Amino acid sequence: MIGATGTTGKELVKLLAKNGHKTRVTVRPTSKTSELQALGVELVQADLNDFDSLVNAMNGIQKVYFATPLLPNMVELSSSIVRAAKKAGVKHLVKLSGGGAELDTLAKWHNAVEKEIEQSGMAYTFLRPNTFMQNLVKFNSHTIREHGAFYAPHGDGKAAYIDSRDIAQVAYRVLTEEDHENKAYYLSGPEALSSAEIAEILSSVTGKSIKYVDVPVEAARASMQKTGMPTEIVEGLLEHYQIMKLGHTANVSNTVEEITGHKATSFETFAKANKEAFIG
Repeated sequence: MIGATGTTGKELVKLLAKNGHKTRVTVRPTSKTSELQALGVELVQADLNDFDSLVNAMNGIQKVYFATPLLPNMVELSSSIVRAAKKAGVKHLVKLSGGGAELDTLAKWHNAVEKEIEQSGMAYTFLRPNTFMQNLVKFNSHTIREHGAFYAPHGDGKAAYIDSRDIAQVAYRVLTEEDHENKAYYLSGPEALSSAEIAEILSSVTGKSIKYVDVPVEAARASMQKTGMPTEIVEGLLEHYQIMKLGHTANVSNTVEEITGHKATSFETFAKANKEAFIG
């Protein structure tokens, strides 16, 4: 597995270890590995910029799940993984991709990687999730705690937010069952919600008044630039927010239930489980 410390990867590795599947994960010298070591998985050092280290990490492995970080050279890094997997004799690649993968720049990056995998001759499965519910905790919980509000340029656009743990459950089935080869799965939560509706649910769950503030694109751009985010990522995210505003992220699918046998997690359920992150 490449990306075991990521939002979805860390949940997937827990499932694999818990159910007795022999699992090898790549780590960097700077990675925090205590949780992975406690799970009893095999750790091997690899760097996405070091092709030979990737080949070495995948030697003898039949199936590889990978998620690459959101960086300007994401396509290049992913291509290196694909080529290394081919050289190492990997039979099946499972890629964490993106939902609606043809509308904005970030989705097009995922799409380019998918095309390369399709042409590689290896079996593949593409997981194309909608926006993670966990992103509300990761990127917005601090302003919710401090100001009772979160800010974004979505307008009234809706998204079928998905719990990353549901993505991990799907990935687990794909890796451990048959008949998922050469397929692409769009993954969403059970409902499409606007940011205002998200704020209402959070208010109800936490018992505090939480509101969504629709901000101008320029203000969002300036805020992201202030954090040092690369320009390509800033512009890619702003494109994605525009796609959301136009209603292109509102599609709901039943794929999580079809593959795992349980319904996708609702945002209300997620909010209750993560209540403390929003209270402060």
